[in-house]
This record gives sequence, structure tokens and C-alpha cells, in this order.
Amino acid sequence: MHRVIPIFLACILLLLLSGCERWYLDSKMEELCAKDGGIKIYETVTLPASDFNEFGEPLGRYWKKGVAEEDRFGPDYKYVKKREFIVGQGADVAHGGGSLVRVHAAIYRRVDSKLLGEHILYQRSGGDGFNFGFQPSGKNCPISKSGVNLQVFKKGN
Repeated sequence: MHRVIPIFLACILLLLLSGCERWYLDSKMEELCAKDGGIKIYETVTLPASDFNEFGEPLGRYWKKGVAEEDRFGPDYKYVKKREFIVGQGADVAHGGGSLVRVHAAIYRRVDSKLLGEHILYQRSGGDGFNFGFQPSGKNCPISKSGVNLQVFKKGN
């Protein structure tokens, strides 16, 4: 019985400490997100209603399989998306490790290379310590209701 109590206490302590990495990653994410996270629009482009698909997405006719992500909005606009690991590149998220990623998406007009809008997002995956076979937790910052494309491209007549 005397051996069970220390083992039990060690298990409790291990479970309590297992979320420390997640707490650290969340606080780091919030700090970075406050500095530069969010959507910034530098210029809007009004497109005819025919350039929007049935879901209200602009230039949806170009979203085909096999098309390079850069050409997602057709020949007139360039879409650039970069993912950069801040913490935990190669971490085993499925087994409790954690990672923090910065995602930068931008839309440029090809004719003059002007940046029309950009979206900076931070994503935390895992860091739970133990997930007991369940899917690791995750969190994004900031939470946006629409993407940069819906704010750059406006529907005209």
C-alpha cells in the first residue's frame, strides 16, 4: 500500500504537467498573433457577378485539381501561401508533442506585382502531453469569418 501512493501521486503529477507545452504554445501564439496576425487589405478589386461561383467564392472556375496553388485565382492574380514552423518542426503531435506554425497567405496582381491583401494566421497543434488515443488539440489565432480572397475580391453587378 505504501508503494501505491507514490506511484499514484507521480501519475497525477505527470498528468498535470502534460499540458504545460500546450499552455506555452498558446501563450506564444497569442503574443505573435497580437503583433501581426489577421487580414490586411491594401486594395479591393470589384469583379462581375459571373466571376463568383455558386458558393460565392471569387474566381472559383480556376480552382481545379492539378492547378498550381499560385494560379488559384487565374492568370491575373498570384496567390502565395507559406507555412513556417515557429516551434516543434518534426514534433510527434499524435503522441503529445506540440508545434506552432505561422501561415502567410497573400494575393498579388500579376501585371504590377502589387500586394492586394494578406492573411497571417498562427496554428497550434498538440502539446497535450497525453491524448490517450484521441485526436490532438489545436487552436488558431486570429479566428477569421472569411478569407483574404473574400475581402480583396468584391462582387459587382
